[in-house]
Amino acid sequence: MEQKELYHIKSTVVTIDQSLDQYNDMPLFQEKVDKANEAMRNVDLSEIKKLQSEG
Repeated sequence: MEQKELYHIKSTVVTIDQSLDQYNDMPLFQEKVDKANEAMRNVDLSEIKKLQSEG
């Protein structure tokens, strides 16, 4: 499409670069994921479970 044609179109035109597919299976923020998983392992959920069972 030419620029004049795109100017009159009301919908958004987006093209996705197919070379980005190489990152689909790659964890980009692995350090943050590991830190979050460690925090979740250390959380004591017994108080929350106790409150839910009482309510």
